[in-house]
Amino acid sequence: MKWIVRYRGGEHEVEVERTAEGLAVTLGGTTRWVDLLRLDGSLASLRFIDDNSSYAIAYQRSSRTGWALSLLEHNVELEVLTPAEAIGLGGEAAGVGSARIEAPIPGKVVAVKVAEGDTVEPGQALVVLEAMKMENELLAETAGRVARVLVAPGATVEAGTVLVELE
Repeated sequence: MKWIVRYRGGEHEVEVERTAEGLAVTLGGTTRWVDLLRLDGSLASLRFIDDNSSYAIAYQRSSRTGWALSLLEHNVELEVLTPAEAIGLGGEAAGVGSARIEAPIPGKVVAVKVAEGDTVEPGQALVVLEAMKMENELLAETAGRVARVLVAPGATVEAGTVLVELE
């Protein structure tokens, strides 16, 4: 899946594909194979397969598209968007109409934290998706009411699968 990563005023296209060897991560025409192992709720081990170097990474969602990462003594803030979000076409239609919460990458639904009819606030967790050995909370982008829940815990989903619809 392709992502747009914004960092320090720059914008970079990153492609991540799951392979038999781990994850193939392509940035700037260079591909590295990595293995990502979630250690706990906010700590992961990142191993570069080609040279077997390993790093502990602390991570935390700082906003709907933002991530705060700590690697060694470096702390960085990243914004991670789909290509459609990067050009203003993704789920932020000024809070008007319905919103579809989609799986950003293939994974397994670990938990569904809302039910049809629930009222949600921006930033509220809707679904927990396990992907690449990490649990990712998918959050409501706008306030609304849950119109439909289309998945259940244990379901395996592909990238782009609609998980929850808000109105």
